[in-house]
Amino acid sequence: MAIGLAVVGAIGVLVGGLYLALQRVPAAPPRTQQIGSVRVTVGTEPRVPWTGPAELVVSIVDAGGTPVTDAAVTLTYDMETDSIGRRMAGMGEPGRAAARMDSPGRYSAPVSFRMAGQWMVRVAIDRGGRQEGQGEFLVTVR
Repeated sequence: MAIGLAVVGAIGVLVGGLYLALQRVPAAPPRTQQIGSVRVTVGTEPRVPWTGPAELVVSIVDAGGTPVTDAAVTLTYDMETDSIGRRMAGMGEPGRAAARMDSPGRYSAPVSFRMAGQWMVRVAIDRGGRQEGQGEFLVTVR
């Protein structure tokens, strides 16, 4: 009897976990901000990133909405710091990646999110050997 109850309980936990895992999680909208003279939008592939490999996608347009094709894009990503700016202990060094242009104005880089939570993505943009600027974007990892 006890073994039967344990089996039924284990099946219930597995079915419940599968149900929760298959629920659609709404995708976070891409984040957009002005960096220097360009407008930058940061998103992820998949749109709802989970721990593990993902892709950071950066779209850049100029003031007229024309895709920027001459940018050097550097990404730094790390777990968000606490309320007074301290990094989380044990997280190691921030991840770094140079994004490559996939299509006009669209740059991407493979990344790996080590755990779920809020990640700060810093985007630095250089154009023509001159720093355009940098911005910070929050990405939620499930």
